[in-house]
Amino acid sequence: MSTTIDQSTLPPVPKCSMLYAVKEAYYGFRPNLPKFTEKDYPDLSDKLAIVTGMNTGIGYEVCKLLLAKNCTVIGVVRTQSKGDLAAENLIKETQVSKEKLQIIAGCDFTKFETVKQTGLSLQNKLEGKTINLIIHNAGLMSSRNDLSNEDGIEAMFATNVMGPQLLQHFLDPLFLKKDSSLKRIVWVSSLAHFGSPSNYGVNWDDPTYKDVSSRAHSSVLYGQSKAINIYQAKIWADLNHADKYGIISASCFPGILKTDLTRDYSFVIKGIANRLFWDSKYGAYSELYAALSPDLSKQGEYVVPFGEVHEPREDIKLGLSNGVGKKIWEYVEEQIKQYF
Repeated sequence: MSTTIDQSTLPPVPKCSMLYAVKEAYYGFRPNLPKFTEKDYPDLSDKLAIVTGMNTGIGYEVCKLLLAKNCTVIGVVRTQSKGDLAAENLIKETQVSKEKLQIIAGCDFTKFETVKQTGLSLQNKLEGKTINLIIHNAGLMSSRNDLSNEDGIEAMFATNVMGPQLLQHFLDPLFLKKDSSLKRIVWVSSLAHFGSPSNYGVNWDDPTYKDVSSRAHSSVLYGQSKAINIYQAKIWADLNHADKYGIISASCFPGILKTDLTRDYSFVIKGIANRLFWDSKYGAYSELYAALSPDLSKQGEYVVPFGEVHEPREDIKLGLSNGVGKKIWEYVEEQIKQYF
């Protein structure tokens, strides 16, 4: 299977403003305080949410806020013991019944067979039920550029791009229904997309960095994966005619936060993070703005901290509508189709 994408049909790349990138980076550190918080959330008693990576960080806080509004939550995690411990703590903190929070473990987004099995488990568990919210929160941000999955695919591309798109494939038959007034998908992106490759955010020679002699810096690899998350939000909606079902699909940069994403980084970086970064709960406000705010009405919006809509980098914004985003979506589909 080829890991290269034909670049001959790519549209010209627009000029990107360094000033805009700097402005957005500054905003990331000093965003406006959240205006849409738990006091504004609707009652979610008859609603069901799927949240990946919920045992820690933003995902944990998202689940806590949803449970406090009586939402039923299914948490998708890799490790059973960590998921169970998170569930135990969340149930204690929110005083909800155990039935309100269920855990599906064993989903390692670098191992696509486990993603497939998770998808099949969700199909069996949720057949005939309405899914209201899907939050693709799980992710990997590494300081290393040499991490790969068992197929040789760069780990952040596998975890942040291929895994969520594959899981969504199994959720689509259950989700693509006009059965509720609240239906949202959140694809978690990042400010780091500004550091992605300059040609529409993608290394077109080999986005997986599988068959290359050397890899870009880890920040570029992470940035590429987060740029593609922005494409995924819009292209999924376009291809699946989301408007017909009343579904809104959005990408979200949650914020510059104290989370486990920095676990691979040095003691110095972690020290800076603890002083300058925001608590995880604020990232949950960003994600739940994308998931719940009635102000969000367009497909593929790019939500930033802590519940506002900005624009992504200029070339990526253009790629949402000129065929580039669709090209990368189709490329990922080709890479994962053997697991359908």
